[in-house]
Amino acid sequence: TTEIYTLSLHDALPICLTKVLAGAAILSVAPLANAGFYVGAGIYNSGTDEKIDNVEFDDDDTSGGLFLGWRPIELVGAEVGYYDFGELEADNGTKIEGGAVTFAGLLSFELGPVGLYGKGGVANTDFDVKHPSFKDDESSTDAFGGVGATIDLMDKLYVYGEFMHFDNDAGIDMFGAGLRFQRSEEHTSELQSQVPSR
Repeated sequence: TTEIYTLSLHDALPICLTKVLAGAAILSVAPLANAGFYVGAGIYNSGTDEKIDNVEFDDDDTSGGLFLGWRPIELVGAEVGYYDFGELEADNGTKIEGGAVTFAGLLSFELGPVGLYGKGGVANTDFDVKHPSFKDDESSTDAFGGVGATIDLMDKLYVYGEFMHFDNDAGIDMFGAGLRFQRSEEHTSELQSQVPSR
C-alpha cells in the first residue's frame, strides 16, 4: 500500500507543478492581451463657465478630437491627442476659438467587454480671441485630466465615452464619445499558444 501511494504521489507532483506553471504563465501574459497601439476619434461638447479678464463666458459648442496611444501592457499607456474647443462666445460679444495638443499618461483596466480608464498630463492650448474692436491670440501649457469607459464591439474596435477638464484660463470641460481601433501585439497569441497543457 505504501509503495502504491508513493508512486501516485510521484506521478501527481509533476502534473500539479505543470498546472501551476501554466496558470502563472497565463496570468503573466494576460495583461498583454490588450497591449499595443490604438487610434481614435470622437465628437465632443466643449463648454466653459468662467470669467476671463472681467469678461463672463458661459457657452458651449460641438467639436471634435482625435488621439493616438500606446499601451505596453493593459494597465498603463501613453497618449497624444488634439482636441478642438470650437467657438465660445462671451456676453459682450467676445469670441474665443481654439484647441489643445495633449500628452498624457493612461491607467486602465478591463472587466470583460467593459473597460475603465483615467488619464492626465499636459495640454498645449492656443486660443484666437475675437472682438468687434480687436483681435488677439493666447497660448498656454496647462494640466488636464479625464476619465472614461470603453465597450468592446468587435475585438479590436471599441466605442468610448469620456469627460475631460482642461485647466486653462477658460476652464474648458469636454464630454464626448467616439470609436477607438486597437492593434494588439502580435506576440501575445504566440506566448499563449506556448503555454503547456496536460
